[in-house]
Amino acid sequence: MIPKEIDENMTDEWASKAARGVRHIEVFAEASSIENWRKQVIAGQPDAGRFAFIADEGDYMPGGEGTAPTPLTYFVAGVAL
Repeated sequence: MIPKEIDENMTDEWASKAARGVRHIEVFAEASSIENWRKQVIAGQPDAGRFAFIADEGDYMPGGEGTAPTPLTYFVAGVAL
């Protein structure tokens, strides 16, 4: 039996995987420039809400101000989790 959580529009392949306990996970991210190297990303999952992240390069980069973690810092932190 296929669990209720499965979207009715799901393909037969996804429904078959879900019935076997495989979970489909959707994650989204939208980035926009704020100023110089400073960027904002809105990211999350449809069922779990949205979260905002600000990233900036350090002053070692022309235009970087070091006002937020670097993109690489976020990437490494994500891998560590």
